[in-house]
Order: sequence, then structure tokens, then C-alpha cells
Amino acid sequence: VQLVKVLQEHMGISEEKPAILRKEKFEISVAALVSVLFITGMWFSFSKGMDTLITLEVPVEYTKHDPEFEIVDTSVNTVQLQLGGSGALIKSVQPDQVEVRLDLGNAVIGRNSFSITQENISLPPGIILSKITPPVVEVTLDKTITKELPIQVDWVGKLPENIILSQLTIEPEKVEVIGGKRILENISTLYTEKVPLDNIDKSGTLTVSLVLNPASLKIDPGSKDRIKLTYVVKPRGK
Repeated sequence: VQLVKVLQEHMGISEEKPAILRKEKFEISVAALVSVLFITGMWFSFSKGMDTLITLEVPVEYTKHDPEFEIVDTSVNTVQLQLGGSGALIKSVQPDQVEVRLDLGNAVIGRNSFSITQENISLPPGIILSKITPPVVEVTLDKTITKELPIQVDWVGKLPENIILSQLTIEPEKVEVIGGKRILENISTLYTEKVPLDNIDKSGTLTVSLVLNPASLKIDPGSKDRIKLTYVVKPRGK
């Protein structure tokens, strides 16, 4: 009864007006109320569907950094993204549809901190970004230089007791290495992979690889990445 009275007052229906007019206006008011309730229900239903969340671990792609710089270290290689959307959309999201790109165009030598925002992330249509973990990534850059380093054989084990190593030739004796300036400044020698002496019982040759530590170091394209060892052994005491 109270609702009817409110609707009557809203529509300007008075008890003095003809019954038919009051009835028509009342029916219009009821229809409008039903429409509002229907639309509200649909909105809550849609909003409820947006509550579906998933978490994806996505690799960070670093772009546009100066070719004379190299990435020495990063605080993380991947970030976790919490994504929201309708249930059907979220279930259809594939990891390769989500990308995280960090532009290093303004980075400098040393440690740099970058905040990851919506601008760094590419998402499929209809998917909403809810959370980024971690929100900040640290990237350390160094200037790339080339340095010539002498080669030293990393011997392990012992020669048989009855022989000694009387002569060794290393070819090449030096190689050009490309890497970060701060790293190469502290390296004076480049070592081969481990070469066991126990297996040597006569003169001969070996071809061995170089050990690049840290792995960010690279052999210059103009240098050999394989080292030839020519060795001569002779009986002990002669």
C-alpha cells in the first residue's frame, strides 16, 4: 500500500482523478520499476563475472638498450601478473598472449630501477590487470669493451710418476674477449676447460674449449674459441 502511494505521488495521481487514468499511470510506474530492477540485476550479474582472477608468471623482455651496453644483472627475470575478467575470457588466456616489455632507452651504466606499469604490459582485449609482483625491477648495465687475454691450461690430476711434461705449446696464446668493462677490468687470464693429466702417458695434442666466467663474456668473432695444446713428455730423470 505504501509503495502504491509513493508511486501515485511520483506520477501525480490523486484520488480525485478518474480511476482509468490513475490505473494507466500506475501500470507505467510499475513497469518502470521492474525495468530498473532488471537492469540492476543484470549489472550485478556482470560484475560478479568480473571477479574471476588468475596469476601468470611472465618473462620480462628488455628492449631498446644501447648496443654498447650489456645487461650484467637483473633483480628478476619474470614477474607475476594477477589478471581479472569474465570467467570465459580468463579461461581462454594463454601465457604467450601476455607480454611484459621494459624499455632501457634511458638507462645508464650501473644499477637502474624501473617501475612496471600498465604501459609495459600487453594484454588480450577484455582482460584487466589487477596486481604486479614485484612492481619494481632493477637492471645493472655495463659498457661493452674488448680485451685481449692470455690463455692458461687448467690442469687437474697428476702425470704418471715415471714421466714429466717437458714442453707445452698453446695455440693461440691469447684471445680477444667481449664483455662488460667492470668485469673485464678484474680478469687477467682466461682458463681452458679442465684437462686431466692422468690420461697423458705420451706426447701428443689436444683441442680444448675455453671457460667463460661469467657467462656474459663472449669470444670476439675474430678469435678462435677452441685451443690447441701440443705437449711433449719425457721419462723422469732424463
